[in-house]
Amino acid sequence: MTTAEQLKEDFETYGITLSDNKLVEKCLELCSQYDVDGEGIAICWMAFASTNGYSSVSMEYLEHFERDQLAKEKKTVKKVESIQMYDINTISSVSVRDDDDLLAAYGGTPTTKTSKRQITPESNVAKRHMNSARSISAQFSPATLSPMVATPSQKYSSRTNAGGVVASYGNVSEASWTASNNFKPQVELMAMTGETPLTESYKYMFEKLRDAAEVLNDTITLLGDEIKEILKVEEYSSLKSASNEVITVCGRICCDSVGRLNAASVLLEGSRENSGGDAVPVDLSQLAEFSLFPGQIVGIRGVNTTGNKLVAQELIPGKILPLPDSPITITNTTGPIQVIVACGPFTTTDNLLYEPLSDLLTAVQKNPPHLLILMGPLLDISHPLVAGNALNETHDAVFNRYTGVITAALENIGTKVVLVSSSRDVCSHIVYPTPPYVIGGHITCVSDPALLEVEGVVIAVTSTDILFHLGKEETSFPPQGSDRLGRLTSHLLRQQSMYPLYPPPEGMCLDQDETETHARLPCTPHILILPSDLRYFIKDLAGCVVVNPERLAKGLVGGTYARMELHPPSQEKGSMVGSVRAQIVKV
Repeated sequence: MTTAEQLKEDFETYGITLSDNKLVEKCLELCSQYDVDGEGIAICWMAFASTNGYSSVSMEYLEHFERDQLAKEKKTVKKVESIQMYDINTISSVSVRDDDDLLAAYGGTPTTKTSKRQITPESNVAKRHMNSARSISAQFSPATLSPMVATPSQKYSSRTNAGGVVASYGNVSEASWTASNNFKPQVELMAMTGETPLTESYKYMFEKLRDAAEVLNDTITLLGDEIKEILKVEEYSSLKSASNEVITVCGRICCDSVGRLNAASVLLEGSRENSGGDAVPVDLSQLAEFSLFPGQIVGIRGVNTTGNKLVAQELIPGKILPLPDSPITITNTTGPIQVIVACGPFTTTDNLLYEPLSDLLTAVQKNPPHLLILMGPLLDISHPLVAGNALNETHDAVFNRYTGVITAALENIGTKVVLVSSSRDVCSHIVYPTPPYVIGGHITCVSDPALLEVEGVVIAVTSTDILFHLGKEETSFPPQGSDRLGRLTSHLLRQQSMYPLYPPPEGMCLDQDETETHARLPCTPHILILPSDLRYFIKDLAGCVVVNPERLAKGLVGGTYARMELHPPSQEKGSMVGSVRAQIVKV
């Protein structure tokens, strides 16, 4: 049963504060009446509020919400396990801020009428000369585009908070945010646990169940060996061994049903070597705290008197790897390294003019950083105009035109540009790990996820919203026990993986063998970039600086991007925590 405190936390995760007790009581009543938890009601409210133009929560709006959405859903679904009137994968953003345009970011896919006007793709867009903001925006809006696609966003153009800083980290008062022209930092692509990084497409949808099972079993063995050092044991016991003595076991967290994991549905699946692949229910009642999700490898010390249920007394949720041992070569002579990070979608949901991206490129031209990291999707598969088939040209033509504009705009400014692929892109491979885009010019295309080394500083990047995926599946106790966003992030470091969740959510196509090769971390990175629909943040965890820049466009309004200034560390090897200055900035 959802409590008032849990409900407030679920809404605050998305940037909404329920300060009125009457609103909290009303939301709790809706949770009870329609059999949905706090997170489910919060997500559904965000989409509903956007559709109806509500910018705040009130009793009147909640009654409308119940009458027009929840009551209708109750009639059509016999058993409601979780309210999902809007497909989360089609909501361009699930982030809400404390400004007037917050809830407009949660638009569901609107109904659009396909224009019958024929248009001719423009072939020489990338060759135009760009010297001003107007010329860049013109490249994204050739005269041949239909009004449906090329009507400027009134919501975006009327914003008043452009350039505002919404989060800071480090001693930003002394940051210059200006790159030294005589210093070109070395940027290299690193391999994960494989011998080489993922640089080209691979065959997928050919994975055999036996091969996937082998990979999953090897993961238990690999992490289990490292957890032994924490538990101080030499061998694990079998999960099925009945004993009145305390035993130590290791395995993967699973759910005993189709629904969301909870404290009463936790199973522990052992490895083939120790337990023959058997699974047993886990009693968590004796643990003071825990945070679990499907696919998590854990070590447990407890008692299994019957062989059919393990009563956990101690739980180890993985092990954090050491930081990279490569020397960091940033010096006071060369000056700090300037980095800008932005994640798609790059255009608002009411057009394809890419106004937020145009403004970002203009800012980059005026003050070029050393490194610009752009993370897909470039042409989001869930964009209403794409999903509604409102384009009168091929997806490839649109994609190539926009990448050509980006290439031309950044060609002569001296900035190293890295483009991270995304499985949400309409022209990308719909698989994870996602192979890099194939784009000519000076842009470096990398896979999702990827490891970059910048003068010895290791930066891990991914365009997949793993934080949101984990948040939907995780169960934890106590509910108010810790910082939720930090806790979700720590799962990646403890599980040593950029995508530790298994099985993945519906719509997420994951190749298990490639994930183990190209998504398993060889070390804890100095900087971890995790763009998410959840609230932006910058924080340090176990010596790693974690950045969620959010999205450059959020529904009908502009979003945010991150800028970082990397200074020489106090030691040649080790953490960059005290040497990073960062900000989250409104576009």
